[in-house]
Amino acid sequence: MNYGDLIGDAFRITLRNRYLWFFGFFAGGAGSNFAGNIPSQAGNFNPDNFKQSGTDLSGLTAQLGQGVLGNVVLVLGIVLIVLLIVLFFILMAIISQGALAESVAAIDRGEGQRFGSAFGSGMRNFWRVLGYYVVFFLVAIGLLVLTGIPVAILIGGTFATTQSTGVRVSVAVIVGILAILLLIVVFIPLSIIAQYALREIVVRRERVLGSVGSGYGIFRRNLGRSLLLWLIQIGLSIGIGIAFILVILIVGAILFIPTIALAVAGYSTAAIIAGVIAGLILLPLLLVLAGAIGTFSHAYWTLAYLRLTTPPTTSPTLG
Repeated sequence: MNYGDLIGDAFRITLRNRYLWFFGFFAGGAGSNFAGNIPSQAGNFNPDNFKQSGTDLSGLTAQLGQGVLGNVVLVLGIVLIVLLIVLFFILMAIISQGALAESVAAIDRGEGQRFGSAFGSGMRNFWRVLGYYVVFFLVAIGLLVLTGIPVAILIGGTFATTQSTGVRVSVAVIVGILAILLLIVVFIPLSIIAQYALREIVVRRERVLGSVGSGYGIFRRNLGRSLLLWLIQIGLSIGIGIAFILVILIVGAILFIPTIALAVAGYSTAAIIAGVIAGLILLPLLLVLAGAIGTFSHAYWTLAYLRLTTPPTTSPTLG
């Protein structure tokens, strides 16, 4: 396998098929973390309402009840909106995984692809990809449990059998380090197998459970190349991440120069307006870059899978 050609092909597919960036944004995990700040409201009461009569106390009680009810409705509405947004991103992530895998494979075969055909591929593979996520989630949970039980037994047994603080700390630290190393050893191969299994489901139409075994088979037969592919991806991710941050910092600094200048000059309202405009310009750039990065990463693993599973063509022997 020529790893330079692999990276170059992934880059060319990403650059020449920019409609895939839409799916790359969701498949790459961008925008999937949501932090909701739920505003809390306090009731505003007029001091004139605090009288000494019983009617004033009942009015205050009614006002408090209305405030609590209003806050509950507001919180429930915000929670519902956040859940709908999260559900939308989950659904689009599942669709995008299938859309990218099948589209990149088709482009690599020389077939023409468009946004509509890519979206259709994602929809056709929706339930299979969803099953894939469920299976690997359960596998990951099972591995965590299998790792955590011996760790808990060793640490718990040490704390139960000795009162020495030094022994307890030493055992906990050693067992913790060994557990972390074990998780790394287990989950790196699992992440690579998961990449192969996804392509088995989408490209080869393998069954969900069968994809786990076939993905493991590809990994086992190409152990060295698979680990090297993973290391190359880590290096590429670090480089791309640094470049991404630098681009955002440079462009952001340029866009927010008017905001800073207006704020220093004391024009706070104008500074706020300029800041909002700069943010609105910067946000689409963030989304586009995130989509391109997600597309490249997905194309990299799809092409790597195809290079490992497609038998080499042999030219006919003359004579």
